[in-house]
Amino acid sequence: MGYALSVLSKLGATAGARRLRFVEAVACAFCGGRGEDPKYGTPGGCRVCGGAGVIRTVPPVVTCRVCAGSGCAGGDLPCPACKGVGVAPISPDGAICPRCGGRGEDGVFYCHYCKGQGLV
Repeated sequence: MGYALSVLSKLGATAGARRLRFVEAVACAFCGGRGEDPKYGTPGGCRVCGGAGVIRTVPPVVTCRVCAGSGCAGGDLPCPACKGVGVAPISPDGAICPRCGGRGEDGVFYCHYCKGQGLV
């Protein structure tokens, strides 16, 4: 746990808003845990959690850097990096991504190697 925290601190000021969490389930960020389509309000219609409102994760996880934990990108589309969950799993002995140097960006897109998180 200590190493992953130190890796987050090495990422600089942007890591301050990102939290490292050891949870096995999170509320769906895309629908806000309601289980319904956020745009149309259709019960059971959330395309990310399938209506459950909760998504199982593999700890540890960090707040998604691409969508800042909102689960949304470009209005009503699920975030392509975290798939709308709002968090992304990282390795317990995580390291800064060698491809993007921890920026999470690769040109105009997010880094596919680390899924935009800056950590691998």
